[in-house]
Amino acid sequence: MFNSYVRSRLEYCSLVWNPWKKEDIDKLERVQKNFTSKIEGLEKLNYHQRLKRLKMYSMERRRERYLVINAWQQIENEKENILKLETGNNEDPDERTLGRRRCIKSQVIPTSLSGGNRTVIHNSTARQMERLFNALPYRLQTVTGVKTESFKRKLDEWLRKIPDTPRIDDYGASVGVSTNSLVDQGKYRHK
Repeated sequence: MFNSYVRSRLEYCSLVWNPWKKEDIDKLERVQKNFTSKIEGLEKLNYHQRLKRLKMYSMERRRERYLVINAWQQIENEKENILKLETGNNEDPDERTLGRRRCIKSQVIPTSLSGGNRTVIHNSTARQMERLFNALPYRLQTVTGVKTESFKRKLDEWLRKIPDTPRIDDYGASVGVSTNSLVDQGKYRHK
């Protein structure tokens, strides 16, 4: 019921509207947190334990997962590349990677502006997709020539190893990194 009637509405158009302010992320997360606290047999577990027991991602992790998948689909030409995401210099095959990594960059979003626009650009969907995809391990960045479902399976295998511990309400002290973002959690996991 939650997946059909509630979560689908919270995730609608997440590619267009993907919150980056902590208070907005927390508001969305609280909806799932409150819903899972009412499930019989899970009332005494904390939110992180409930997510694990239910084999669910946090709302933030689901949005980030979707951004990674969409970025991969755009650079693999599975979807229209509306954000003009590129892997290095596409004219020179030797320049498509950074070192051995396959990193992406949006060619349509400016990289430097002053004032309040800098924050908006830094948190735009294209820049979030870049940071998330570029934070993936090498083995995921280089997946190419497969169907989307295959990429999703490989991504989910990796995500199961990354802590999904939102810093929400009274859970901040128990989390080892500053945010639940894959960018921070992935770095922490590999230390």
